[in-house]
Amino acid sequence: MIILDFETNSMNAQDVIEAAAVRVELVNGEYKVVDKFHRYYLSRYPVNYYSFAVHRLTPELILDYRKDKSYSSYFSEDLDFSLFCEGASTLIAHNISFELKHIGKLAHFENHFCTMKENKHIVKALNKNGNIKNPKLDETCIFYGIEFDPDSYHSATYDVSKTYEILKCMRNNGFIK
Repeated sequence: MIILDFETNSMNAQDVIEAAAVRVELVNGEYKVVDKFHRYYLSRYPVNYYSFAVHRLTPELILDYRKDKSYSSYFSEDLDFSLFCEGASTLIAHNISFELKHIGKLAHFENHFCTMKENKHIVKALNKNGNIKNPKLDETCIFYGIEFDPDSYHSATYDVSKTYEILKCMRNNGFIK
């Protein structure tokens, strides 16, 4: 299983500027992280200020994070990501349709598990009209009693770690087997 989160500069396919993933295995009935992947990438598009307002990643900051790194500059060209995902049959993410849009042909998974959609009728978060909606990551964490730092939200590594904690809580509470 791979738990994945992307931060993007735009809605253009594969315009990923931060990717974080963990490979998880079920060991003695518990999920265990067995490998990690984390990288920053450049965008081929001008800074999208709506996206910037969410993740606060500037091209200059990304260049600084990439200093002394030799991996691909662009996500769409990073074959290491494909190798990391190789052999995993299940992709897990909070709002998986977003991640699937950006994966493209870099990786293929037989199964998809969305912690956002799977928790819609468990968390029962309400929209402004009082109707049940898909819960945001923070709403899902609050429901399960998982500590959540709003200042760390929308860092791909932080979001993956919280999705992992949600997955464990879902299993411990009998929502998944």
